[in-house]
Amino acid sequence: MANQGEGRLRSWFSSFLGSSPSRPSSESKTCSDDDDRWERERAFDIADTLENGMAREIVTEFTHPLRRAKRLWKFHVARSEDNLHYRLFSHSGDFLMYARVNVDVRQVGFFLYDPEDNDKLFNCAKPAFSMSWSEDKTQWSIVQERCENCQFSPKHLTCTCYGKQQIAWIQHHKEPVGDGIFNGMEVQVPGLHQDGSQVIWCPLTGRGDLSEPIDVDCHEAHHMLTKQPSWNEQIQSLVLDFKGRKILASAKNFQLGLSHNPDHVLCQFGKIAPQTFGLDFKYPFSAIQAFGISLTTIFWT
Repeated sequence: MANQGEGRLRSWFSSFLGSSPSRPSSESKTCSDDDDRWERERAFDIADTLENGMAREIVTEFTHPLRRAKRLWKFHVARSEDNLHYRLFSHSGDFLMYARVNVDVRQVGFFLYDPEDNDKLFNCAKPAFSMSWSEDKTQWSIVQERCENCQFSPKHLTCTCYGKQQIAWIQHHKEPVGDGIFNGMEVQVPGLHQDGSQVIWCPLTGRGDLSEPIDVDCHEAHHMLTKQPSWNEQIQSLVLDFKGRKILASAKNFQLGLSHNPDHVLCQFGKIAPQTFGLDFKYPFSAIQAFGISLTTIFWT
């Protein structure tokens, strides 16, 4: 039977587009055996699910940048009542990704399966991507659990022990604007090769950490800044112009652009309902970058 579910996902992404986590080498053989057993069982589950057209195993669909366009592509993020679970949907309502916040370990796990729809293939211990934050909640880093550069290498020769493949680095800051306080951020994401493919920021390629300052002329990484809002005396609030969106007031609202031209918005996140946020973005952002960056606002008040 044709793989209809994955085909729908691939077909949906094609209009926009131009997992196994690490384990320390000191883990016991028992853990390794348990992992191998789970992978074998999961292989049968995937085959089963493929027949039913519901498998979602292609991570690269979420890491590749959207194709070039004049307008922002529209998505939305649904937030749970406890503010710990998030789901990314297309503008038409197609499920794309699920994220779960674990405050105790300061980490967000991103999954390609929705635990409410497919509990056989969902494993909370094996996210496709992970995001961690610093103790003061100002620095955030998104990594891909299975590196594209060394995914076929023996486990002891991968970048697992060196930080994993980096997808984005985010730094938060606050500054006064008028009578209000502006929550801002700077972001660095891997750049793009001439063929449009994204630079793989694997620590084994010698590129260093994505948080390190980059040269203005460097094309291996993009440096982004939030657009500064203006203070509106009439409503006594900070305001941004979210074109194409009717936005509710929220400290989490932001717009993001390249550092040399932040007024040209490439990504925007704004509250559109009590538990729903509009997330609009375009090239050079990928789905995981935009979704991850938007969730770094979870502590903004």
